[in-house]
Amino acid sequence: MSFVLASAARATTGARAGQEDAFRLWPAEGVARPNGKGGGLLAVLADGMGGHTGGAVAGQTACSTFAEAFSAATTPYEARLQSALNASNEALAKGVEQNAALKGMGCTLIGAWMDEVGLRWTSVGDSLLLLYRFPDVMRLNADHSLGSFLDEQARQNRITFSEAKQHHNRNALRSALTGSKIDLVDLRGEPLELRAGDWILLASDGICSLEGDEIADVVYNFRESSPAQMADGLIAAVVKKAVAGQDNTTVVAVRVDEASDASDAVTTRVMRRPGEEQELRSRRIGITGRSKTSPPKRSAARSVRSAVWLVAAAIFFLIFAATVLLRALQPTPVPASGTAAPTRPLPAAVTAPAPEPATADTPGPDGPKGPRPPAGEQPKSATPDAGPLVPVKPPAPQRARPQPPSGPPAAQPPGPSQPPGAQSGEVQEQRDVQPSKAKQQQDDREAPVRRVKRPERQAKENVREQPSKEALKSAIKSAPPAAKEGPTTAPRPAQSLPWGFGGE
Repeated sequence: MSFVLASAARATTGARAGQEDAFRLWPAEGVARPNGKGGGLLAVLADGMGGHTGGAVAGQTACSTFAEAFSAATTPYEARLQSALNASNEALAKGVEQNAALKGMGCTLIGAWMDEVGLRWTSVGDSLLLLYRFPDVMRLNADHSLGSFLDEQARQNRITFSEAKQHHNRNALRSALTGSKIDLVDLRGEPLELRAGDWILLASDGICSLEGDEIADVVYNFRESSPAQMADGLIAAVVKKAVAGQDNTTVVAVRVDEASDASDAVTTRVMRRPGEEQELRSRRIGITGRSKTSPPKRSAARSVRSAVWLVAAAIFFLIFAATVLLRALQPTPVPASGTAAPTRPLPAAVTAPAPEPATADTPGPDGPKGPRPPAGEQPKSATPDAGPLVPVKPPAPQRARPQPPSGPPAAQPPGPSQPPGAQSGEVQEQRDVQPSKAKQQQDDREAPVRRVKRPERQAKENVREQPSKEALKSAIKSAPPAAKEGPTTAPRPAQSLPWGFGGE
């Protein structure tokens, strides 16, 4: 495929007192059409060191010597690159011999040759050779600084990444052109295939003020622009970041376009090495991925999955919040007035306190006894009319009292059923009726639960059911006289008499 290679370069001194970077382009106009044999573009960049004067001289000397040696040679490109590099190193040694004040000067160097076959290069030091191929920005050449060595040690878990980043000699060079033996050289004589739309960028280490993704963002934004605009954009990004102690920065931008001439049908088949794309991606330092027209499929699928998860999480949260809110707003049911609240049934062993036994002053189960309460005053009761269920002690069994005779009572000899000293059968009856306290408590626990009526209502009903005084007198007169031998063996059941007729 035929290409048009257009190039441009821009530089900034940063925070330094002078410019120690240098570059060369060949052909000098910076535009090449590598259609025939020997056609192509050479870009050279050097970063000088050894003080202001020594660095500037070293960079200029290395770049000019490399371009002259490469253009004059006719050997294969790999050999031409190697010989041009050696010539630049020898030129520095001669410069120190001629001027002792330049002792200790040196520089880094990148020389890249681009033609219809592809890209070849050689480099020494830490200057960068970058390839932008959507969406990645990849570093092609090796980094001969101590920082690169420390990063590799961290990847092998020999040191931590924090130790690698904070090392005080991180920017020290392990290889450079100084006029003596070159320790490390990165040389690639096999061409790397170029494609239309690629960008080749040569830059000094001052561009490292930008992160890889930041460089990728700038390149993406100027991907359709001219090489001069691309170089200006990168330099402007470095200046805008304003890193303290900013080093000199130089950028050479080369744009690869497909030739538009129809008559130019010369194509060159490039033999790709297996795994070349994977090797390039392993050198990626930044990624753009911001194309709206043709985004990567993998990124789009990942975005869709993320959006689905976010929507599902939002729906779940809304449902949970609505459920909690409804439960909080739901009113608590209040029992209506007049309706007894449900109570837990009492255990069998726990009963209400038993009522006190009837005495002469308190009403008993068969009616009131003793003195009648004053008129207009109702007896107090702890249980309302038709009140709650309370355990009530069943009435103790009573013996039938003998009905007193109509005549005057005769003295009865004490019989076997009466204890000595008993005054009357009624006293004995009262003694038999009164249960012991222990038995009374047992009866209270075993007593069934029944609804009791209020004492005053019970007294009124008993009075209504009892006969009048005239009826009782007539019944006593008509009753047969009692036998004199002793009390009857089968006395009639005791009747509940109104107050004043019990003989008590």
